[in-house]
Amino acid sequence: MIAYIFWHVPFSNIQSSDYEAALLAFHADIAAAPPPSLVASGAFQISAVPWLDGRCGYEDWYLVTSSAGLDVLNQAAVKPDRWDVHAKLASKMDFGCGGLYYHLYGDERAFTGSRTIWLKRPRGIRYEQPLLGVIERSKGFLSCWRRQMVLGPADEFAIVGTSDLEANVPAGWQCRTVERTILDPGSMLH
Repeated sequence: MIAYIFWHVPFSNIQSSDYEAALLAFHADIAAAPPPSLVASGAFQISAVPWLDGRCGYEDWYLVTSSAGLDVLNQAAVKPDRWDVHAKLASKMDFGCGGLYYHLYGDERAFTGSRTIWLKRPRGIRYEQPLLGVIERSKGFLSCWRRQMVLGPADEFAIVGTSDLEANVPAGWQCRTVERTILDPGSMLH
C-alpha cells in the first residue's frame, strides 16, 4: 500500500469552516466516483509542522494500491467534471506540499489515529531493527509508514497511533509529535 500525503494551509483570510467544507466536498466527490487505484482517503486537521512553515494546517491521506496508481489518482483529482469542486478548494489554499509513503507495519487504514510521531534516523544506519524496536515498545501504535525516495518534506517515518501514542526512540534519532483530528470520518472512508 502506498500513501500519498498532501499537507496544505488556507490563505489567512479564509475561515477554517469554509476551507474544511471545500475540503470535505472534494473528498466526497472523489469517493463518489473513485479511480480504481484509490483504496481510501481521509483529511485531518493537524498541529503545526515545519513543512507548513510552522503553521497548523491539514493533512490528506490518499491510499493507493501501487505507485502506478498515483497517475490515475492525479488524473481523477483534476478531471474536467471535477474541475469546479477542485477549484473551489484550490482557490482557498495558500500553499501545499506532498510526500509518498510506503506501509511497513500495522493497520493500513489507520484513519482513527489522532497522533503521529514523525521520525528521522541518523544517516548511514540500517533502520529495520531499531524501528521495529520502537514500534514494539510503543504505546498506542496503529501503523508505520516510510517515505519513498525522499519524495516529500516531512520526516522519513510516520508512526500513527491513538491519542496516547508514545514512543521511545534510540539515541541519535529525532522525533516530533503531531496531533491530528479527522474531519467527518463517515464521509471519507470507502
